[in-house]
Amino acid sequence: MIIKPFAPSPLTIGLQALVTRLQPTHPQYQNLQQEQKIKEAGDFGEQYVMKELRQTALLNDCHIFHNVILPSVLPMQIDILIIVPNAIILLEVKNIRGTVHLKNDPRQLIRTSESGEVHVFTHPEIQLEQYIQGMKHFLDTQNISIPLFGAVVFPFNNVNIHREDSGLPILMAKELPLFLHKHIEKSKETSTMNEIKHIILSHLRDRTPFPLCQYYQIDASALRRGVHCENCGQFGMKKLRMTWCCQSCQYQCNDAHIRALLDYYMLVGGTISNRACREFLNIESQYVAKRLLQKLNLPSTGPDRIRKYDLSTLYWNAAQKK
Repeated sequence: MIIKPFAPSPLTIGLQALVTRLQPTHPQYQNLQQEQKIKEAGDFGEQYVMKELRQTALLNDCHIFHNVILPSVLPMQIDILIIVPNAIILLEVKNIRGTVHLKNDPRQLIRTSESGEVHVFTHPEIQLEQYIQGMKHFLDTQNISIPLFGAVVFPFNNVNIHREDSGLPILMAKELPLFLHKHIEKSKETSTMNEIKHIILSHLRDRTPFPLCQYYQIDASALRRGVHCENCGQFGMKKLRMTWCCQSCQYQCNDAHIRALLDYYMLVGGTISNRACREFLNIESQYVAKRLLQKLNLPSTGPDRIRKYDLSTLYWNAAQKK
């Protein structure tokens, strides 16, 4: 059973907005665009693994969570967590293509791409071992004792893996049903499963790196202003009486400003004033800006002249719909 389904990483969504609003001539544009591609590949791999898990007939015997963050003494952001009747399994997903060498002493993942480029990464076992220890600490605080297992999962067969020594299991996504079956067949007791499921759900945390301009030390004045057209990709939609109209392709959308306000939240800050709204959306009338913000029923503070609107509700409502 899928308890917490796949959702794109907040950093991926934020980077997409940031790269879209930066000019290609910005000194950080190329690096941010590359980081965006890496994050998108990671999300794609995790989504594929979740799809494989959803399709297996074993789902009634396990509870599956995507992107689990729990309070712990160690940093812990688990790609996929699976509760089976007699254990908890943590999966670290690595969507990497090319030739991968898993080195020991020191432990490193060295990837050689198809073009011959060599890149060095942290060994995935190090991350996974840290998450297992963090999970053990969390369960100890809840007075729960249950075996913990971990595995590194490569989603696709476009990687050639060389390993120096044995360690935590390394699997391809297609191997997951058999891997889970070996754990599930040992026990059919589900009371602990349901107890742990509810404890995890009640302790889940959200973590975002917003605002990204601060995170990447980018001056917010470098961002392109205006409302972005989802049809042709151009900025500069014009506010008409009942809708927004793209000046390039004539596409119309009643709530195009919501996407721009979400960009502001992810890139600039969690609250917005009427003036900042006008400047970011490129609208002149303070009364139009006021109506747009009030219609969204956002929490606000301060008197009318200097009122600040909290955009976090807008973001989390949008995130739940993805």
